[in-house]
Amino acid sequence: MTAYDRLMAEVVPIRPTNPARQPWTDADRDAHWDALCHAVGTPGASRPQPAADRPAA
Repeated sequence: MTAYDRLMAEVVPIRPTNPARQPWTDADRDAHWDALCHAVGTPGASRPQPAADRPAA
């Protein structure tokens, strides 16, 4: 593992394990998205919308 790989493993949050194998709640998704945004320096960025929920262009 390179130094860069070690650094990225520390900085970028990964999807937490879910031992109960339950679907993620909206709160789980929001917390994970916030952690990702902070890791890449864009706190407060809005989550992308699923394609089915996007209005037709």
